[in-house]
Amino acid sequence: MQEIELGNSGLRAPQLGFGCSAILGRSGRAESLRALAAAWDYGIRFFDTARSYGYGESEALLGEFLEGRRDQAVIATKFGILAASQSGWKRVAKAVARQLLAVAPGARSVLQKGAASQFSSGQFTIPVLQQSIEQSLCKLKTDCVDILFMHAAPSSVLEQDDLLEAMGRLVEAGKVKIAGLSAEPDVVALAVERRTPPLRAMQLPCNVFNLPAAGMASGSAARYVWVANHPYGGVVRVQRCRETLRAMAASCELDAILREKLGTLEDRVFADAVLSVILRDTGIHVVIPAMMRVEHIRANVEAVANSRFDDREIAQIRRALADAA
Repeated sequence: MQEIELGNSGLRAPQLGFGCSAILGRSGRAESLRALAAAWDYGIRFFDTARSYGYGESEALLGEFLEGRRDQAVIATKFGILAASQSGWKRVAKAVARQLLAVAPGARSVLQKGAASQFSSGQFTIPVLQQSIEQSLCKLKTDCVDILFMHAAPSSVLEQDDLLEAMGRLVEAGKVKIAGLSAEPDVVALAVERRTPPLRAMQLPCNVFNLPAAGMASGSAARYVWVANHPYGGVVRVQRCRETLRAMAASCELDAILREKLGTLEDRVFADAVLSVILRDTGIHVVIPAMMRVEHIRANVEAVANSRFDDREIAQIRRALADAA
């Protein structure tokens, strides 16, 4: 995949990143390492993790994997959500939960509710920031992270001048290259409107039925690094998107070439449509799906590296999806 400049940050990476939320959480060690290796072999160099991912251990496995490769990778991590320490019985319970999901995917919602109790969100204090960055650097086996995001931050963090100044000092000290905000679109919009220092990277959820980042990012693609997460938007949105694209493929109002391209709607065609709608001419620099299966990684890479859709076709798909929203 071709690398691009990430705004004026000095960082470069392909537009497809690897979301590490499932590492040592939903996925075990062996599966996680296979996914990381496949992502690397396919050219992915942007890795998005967090202090809380994998119950506090995702960073460690990523750091282990990136040994000897660190200078080729862009690492983004986050602070603000604390994971409960994992005792022996909790680690066994995680392994049992993974096995249950393999045979009963419908149990996911029940397990997610239980997992949510293992985290403490909204931890935006200077002591948490300082402890988190030191733990992240240690786990990741690096002396500097490329981007440090505030994780799932509310708008109130934009009033915490002492915390923002502390993040700025981490940048000055060389422990963090870029300070950023990971939040819902309304919070990101407020930060962009205020040009809140020292924030120079923005991460927000962005899927084909909800493209709030497009307006913000297109006008400030040089000022900020723009990262879109959850591009597929969950099971319900995936189903709606597939239905909309199938309806397009069957429409006589569409030109024959685009109907043919959408005809099969296999995984790689679906990935192409979704990721191209999010990335093409929107100002988004990197999109980070969580993808632990090699075939999904391959489909996403092919979509970003060699899209079958031209700009006019993506505009048509975008309009159809907007009408279906």
